[in-house]
Amino acid sequence: MRPDGSVRSSTRSAHSRHFTRVVALTALVLLLAKASASSAQDARAQSPAPWATAPIRYGAIAFTADGSYSTAWKYRSKAAAQAKVAAVCARFKRGACQVVSFGAKVCAAIASFEFGKDRKVTYSGGGLTPEEAQQAAMRRCREDGRSGGRCELRAVVCADGR
Repeated sequence: MRPDGSVRSSTRSAHSRHFTRVVALTALVLLLAKASASSAQDARAQSPAPWATAPIRYGAIAFTADGSYSTAWKYRSKAAAQAKVAAVCARFKRGACQVVSFGAKVCAAIASFEFGKDRKVTYSGGGLTPEEAQQAAMRRCREDGRSGGRCELRAVVCADGR
């Protein structure tokens, strides 16, 4: 009981306190969201991300087991790059074509070795630089015990044309 004789309802005051907390938290969340959006907008205005201004390009490489290959780079879509290399590779009529596609700043390479008479085995590798892609393809090729370390780099291609 209060000094004035009235009775305080604990249910109502608990509800009021809960409502006040919800309103305060909502206001805080809205304030933080506005500040975050404002700072993110300022950051975009000051220094745009390199990929935000340049469209992503795609590349692809198609190859047969005998080391015949076709490459494509700077395509606007992955599907277009894949279709291009697959069509060119099929024209070789050298067996099944393996297609490897990639985007942005990724590179791919193939390396092969001769195995027996008139037979080659080909491996692909990828990386963020042409050198990394070359190393990956050569490493995979050398890991095949049949190569005897006689791997030959066949091609390197990067999506952005490097």
